[in-house]
Amino acid sequence: MSRFSYRIVKRLVLVALASLHLAGAAAPIELMVEDAAAPWSNSDGSGYANDVVLAAFAAAHADVKLVVVPYARCKTYVMAGAVAGCFSMADAPELHGKVRFADVPLFLAYPRFFHNTSHPVAARGLADLAPGTRVAVVNGYEYPPEVMRLEQHGVRLVAARSEAANLKKLAAGRVDLVLAMMDDLKTDQVLLYEAQVEGVAFAFQSAPQGSYLGFSLTHPDGERARTLFNSGYATIVANGVKRAIDRKWNLPAQTAQGTAAKER
Repeated sequence: MSRFSYRIVKRLVLVALASLHLAGAAAPIELMVEDAAAPWSNSDGSGYANDVVLAAFAAAHADVKLVVVPYARCKTYVMAGAVAGCFSMADAPELHGKVRFADVPLFLAYPRFFHNTSHPVAARGLADLAPGTRVAVVNGYEYPPEVMRLEQHGVRLVAARSEAANLKKLAAGRVDLVLAMMDDLKTDQVLLYEAQVEGVAFAFQSAPQGSYLGFSLTHPDGERARTLFNSGYATIVANGVKRAIDRKWNLPAQTAQGTAAKER
């Protein structure tokens, strides 16, 4: 082989290897996101949480692919290691040893209870709920431990696909209370308007909890994705991109405060 031909072959090999490397590097990290958590995460792939996640990974120079699915599937897949991450998640016993959260919550959620004004519930707190009370929750959602303990006291937790579906049940008198996870963007007015229900009103609220991007402890991209997100999130906080997203979605400053990372 002539020196000229050798150089050409060598160059072609190097180009091929570079192409393979770029193809591997370009493979996006796949994350699942809930389809019914407006305005944080909407069915069309938009939302405040989606914007923050995408901006954080962009700041870390990492490509991600968001797959919009029902929350129950999102949670099941990340727990099984079938996807690198899922959002937005809150602490729950079944996540322990399977999912690790980002260092900082995407937002804070407030458990708010609604009742039918034609059949109001006298309770003004969880401790006041009588045995047999039917409380509608969303299938697969994580709720504060004190909520999950209600069943030990005879309260019935009735699961459905969405908060809107639960509110329709409440308006029809099929449940006594609806537990909705509210926040600084999803107001009572927005929730009730989107559900298109009447005769439903706020009853009481319990303590808030953080909502996180959760990463699989068994998926090969899980821990790498968590490291990239944490790094990118710190960058967008420092360079003002996070605050710009807050303003875009009319979110008050400093809504989600940093907390120590936890292994769930």
